[in-house]
Amino acid sequence: MRTLTLILSLLLIFSCKSRNEAQNTASAEEQKPEKDTVVVMVEKPTSPDDTLVIAFEKTPCFGRCPVYKVKVYESGFATYEGLNFTEKMGLYAYRFSEPEIESIYNRAVEIGYFELKSEYDDKLITDLPSTISEINYKDKSHRVKARINAPEKLINFHKNLAVTLQEKDWETYSER
Repeated sequence: MRTLTLILSLLLIFSCKSRNEAQNTASAEEQKPEKDTVVVMVEKPTSPDDTLVIAFEKTPCFGRCPVYKVKVYESGFATYEGLNFTEKMGLYAYRFSEPEIESIYNRAVEIGYFELKSEYDDKLITDLPSTISEINYKDKSHRVKARINAPEKLINFHKNLAVTLQEKDWETYSER
């Protein structure tokens, strides 16, 4: 009987130790961070004195719409970022001259850009890309998002601006 009690006691001690070890192992595994992929895109900062004067963006649709962003700064430095379905994918740079920036501004003034509504959209229609433009120049500032029902003069301005921006000799720009 004494032998049986001793065997049961030993089994009880070892089983408790095994449970504690299993719990400690499980809690250690729970504390390990899960491996995940996080993508962070950080744009190279521009000089604090270099302000954004022109921005142009094409957003995605459910199909193969080109997706890209162009930013032109007061110094003339500009970036083109091709994100999807564009001839140029990735980040590119170009230097605009003062007359080139002035020409875009003058075309905006001609069509009454600064008096246009800020948004032309219909929330019930989902499969249309947006064209977003912004001009901050000569004490005038305006941003327009156009998806549907935009005036013809804005549509033509955006088409011409897209051509003007894409026909430049953009050079690969790898610094971020």
